[in-house]
Amino acid sequence: MDKSTQETFRPLIEARMDELNATLASTKEDTAAISPDVSIGRLSRLDSMQMQQMAVGMQSRMREELKQLKEALLRIDRGRYGTCEMCRKDIPTERLEFQLDATVCVACLRGARK
Repeated sequence: MDKSTQETFRPLIEARMDELNATLASTKEDTAAISPDVSIGRLSRLDSMQMQQMAVGMQSRMREELKQLKEALLRIDRGRYGTCEMCRKDIPTERLEFQLDATVCVACLRGARK
């Protein structure tokens, strides 16, 4: 993939990173510990704790995606974005549009799963 094509993905990656950062900032309160001295019913407390754990898991996935997107930006800087790490062929732009941080083509991904 040529450098100009790689650079067309930079604003898409940066926009996704901004979106993730905004979501992380807005959900910070959702992961706060449930204080035991708050007087809510036992089931309500369990529901609150479950919701808190789900929010923690979601934030963890978003942080991992941010990490992968930062690595994708580094690959653009190095001229390696859009190149499959396994077969060294170009990853189709349709795949990159769907998954901005893709590092392998679909054929290699399928082969790795067998």
